[in-house]
Amino acid sequence: MRKIFIIFGLASLLLSACGDSNNNGNGQVNNSSFPKVSKPYRPEQAVQNGDVVNVHGKYSNMDKWHQFIKNIEAEKEDKVRITQYTIEGDPIFYELVYDGKTIHYTYDNSMDAFGSDAGRPSASCKVIGTDKNEQGHEYYVLNECNNDIGKSFWFAKEE
Repeated sequence: MRKIFIIFGLASLLLSACGDSNNNGNGQVNNSSFPKVSKPYRPEQAVQNGDVVNVHGKYSNMDKWHQFIKNIEAEKEDKVRITQYTIEGDPIFYELVYDGKTIHYTYDNSMDAFGSDAGRPSASCKVIGTDKNEQGHEYYVLNECNNDIGKSFWFAKEE
């Protein structure tokens, strides 16, 4: 009987180790591979951490964004975190992890003092594309997502 428990325990351990390290078991992506953030998370720190940063229309690290788009087109795994700052200077995070087939997106507004914390919702999407607003400005959007969280992603395309 003791051997059965030991075998079962080892089998359970082995199976849990073989799980997808980017998925927490609830369909949400574990983006822990991004550098940790703590308050205050200033734009300079975001740039240093490799984030694509948007401070009121002034962009940094756009080469990382362009490479991410190229890697999606080539079906090559990649990840990018976009940090956009509110008027008050609070960061909002858009984390995208591409596994070669699907874009796993997590929205994080937990550091926005004037917003209500959404709790890091996530979505899995098949396509990243572009759209235009009423003023004719182009921006990136996620399409073919498994839930409406994907609709919270937008990122202005450079003029």
